[in-house]
Amino acid sequence: MKSQILVVKSMVIAAIYTGLTIILGALSYGELQFRISDAMLLLPLLSGFGIETVLGLTLGGFLGNITSPFQPWDLIFGPLTNAIASALVFAISRKIKARTIFKHLLSTLAASLTIALLVGYVELHLIYELPVITVLYVFISEVVVIGVIGWTVIKSLERYMTR
Repeated sequence: MKSQILVVKSMVIAAIYTGLTIILGALSYGELQFRISDAMLLLPLLSGFGIETVLGLTLGGFLGNITSPFQPWDLIFGPLTNAIASALVFAISRKIKARTIFKHLLSTLAASLTIALLVGYVELHLIYELPVITVLYVFISEVVVIGVIGWTVIKSLERYMTR
């Protein structure tokens, strides 16, 4: 029963991530991306969310990039980046026990840097030869999405889950 719950939670997370990415496609891809679905990368900070979040976000990273104009590389770097970024947030959530702003900031920076380096630098700059400033654009957009939108979502979910 526990493994079935893990699979269902993973699939729901993947479906939400995929849907948000595809529906907001114009914002989700490219040099100036504002991928709202990346706000979900902070989900491992919530109690009750664990490795299934990492699995769901990894699958969502693959499925959400099916419509990307940056094929086929987005199908490789999208899930890889989500796997590493969400695993880092998961590790941070388990290592730092207190609910602190430090945990939030460290998670935001770890996920944003991972995305900026793998997507911004390796994929967009090295492979697609976009200007190196792309790395900074991706980093800033991810800090806003993960740090502001993601934190707002997490705080709202925490209040809802404690009722």
